[in-house]
Amino acid sequence: MDYENYFLSQSQQAALQQAMVNTKLLNSTSINSDNMPTPEQQAYSIIAVALYRFNLQKIKWSSFLKTAINTVNNACQWLATELARCQQEYKAQPNDAVIIEQNALLNGIFSEELAYIDALLGNEAHA
Repeated sequence: MDYENYFLSQSQQAALQQAMVNTKLLNSTSINSDNMPTPEQQAYSIIAVALYRFNLQKIKWSSFLKTAINTVNNACQWLATELARCQQEYKAQPNDAVIIEQNALLNGIFSEELAYIDALLGNEAHA
């Protein structure tokens, strides 16, 4: 698979691969980059992997939000603010409609990361 078709930089790809290895979504320990990811890229990657796990129904929405907020707090203020808003809204109305709406928003924000994870895991499954 040609990973260069993605809009993610090599350091973003490395951060995603590391987050996937850390959560045992990816068995490989070889990271495809000499570029060190920034703290923001690492935070995005951890959140993207947690979102992917939620989409697989491996974790609950409240757990995803807690993980995401704790991860991004010091790395990206606008995303931390948006996630805190999502958490407050979910606490006020913890129902499927709120989860679906918030999940759609976050799937849009992390679309490239989620596509890369899908491709990487699909490639691993066929290896």
